[in-house]
Amino acid sequence: MNALSLEFYKCRRRKIFLVGLALLAAQFLWIAVSLKRMDAAELRQGWQWMLYYLAMIDSFMLPLTVSVITSRNCEIEHKGSTLKCLETLMTPGAIYGVKLAWGGLVLAALVVLRTAVFLGVGYYEAFPGGMPYRAYAIFTAVSWLVSMMIYTLQQGLSLRFANQAVPLIVGLAGSFLGLMALFFPSGVQRFLPWSYYGLFSQVIMQWDEATRVSTFFWYTPQTTDKVCFVIWFLVFLVVGRTLFVRKEV
Repeated sequence: MNALSLEFYKCRRRKIFLVGLALLAAQFLWIAVSLKRMDAAELRQGWQWMLYYLAMIDSFMLPLTVSVITSRNCEIEHKGSTLKCLETLMTPGAIYGVKLAWGGLVLAALVVLRTAVFLGVGYYEAFPGGMPYRAYAIFTAVSWLVSMMIYTLQQGLSLRFANQAVPLIVGLAGSFLGLMALFFPSGVQRFLPWSYYGLFSQVIMQWDEATRVSTFFWYTPQTTDKVCFVIWFLVFLVVGRTLFVRKEV
């Protein structure tokens, strides 16, 4: 617990809060502009519409956001002999675990706050039907889990490389691939870790070219997608931790 408190203390001036605030502002602006273009017929599926588009937005915004948060937390350890001093007090495995726990708490706070904001948006816009709390709770959990998978990848890179340009480039590439993956078949998406925001979406859209109307349907992710996700998560966790534990300081 003391080590976890130390992580938050070290990051108090790293402007992590501003990174999360920038993400929320960008997503809020995207949804707000889209809502202005919707008519009454489209607003009838407002809750499903918002879940679909939030998952899409996550695909290209969260990978870069996660990479920046991870880099801000890990880059300080490469300055001077900070990492060597830490390893006189803790094992490398413990350091890795504490940083992973820190990331989990930060990302949990971010996605919970984001869900609360957009539930408020739906209430303000008076979307028909009661608030689908269960669907949005699942969406929050999925966003957190996929973000933690990406965070595990980024933490391994940020701890391995002193030059934080490397993990940030990976995060930027992940944002691009996350967006492009939305247009790929699911079989291809499974091989792209950043595509799981879209793969795990609870809502799918059907576009009618004749009427130019979009209809949204509830969707249950496939078991194969879940298994592949767990494999990616374990690979990033085991490889990242192993490389850091064996890293000479």
